[in-house]
Amino acid sequence: MNRKFNENILKALETSQDALKICKQAMEDANDETCRAMYSSIIRDCEKHVKMLKGEIDLHKVQKKWD
Repeated sequence: MNRKFNENILKALETSQDALKICKQAMEDANDETCRAMYSSIIRDCEKHVKMLKGEIDLHKVQKKWD
């Protein structure tokens, strides 16, 4: 069975985690409230995406679709 979908989940997870790190650093470096508000929103979204992707990995493991 082709496991390309698992590779895509891992790529999306890694990218979301990278974006989360960048935005957390950007929050520290931000020089005004509008920037902080934007990064805060992106952080919440990235955290949600990481949680969703990890849940999908767990589901694939249960369904025996994960190597």
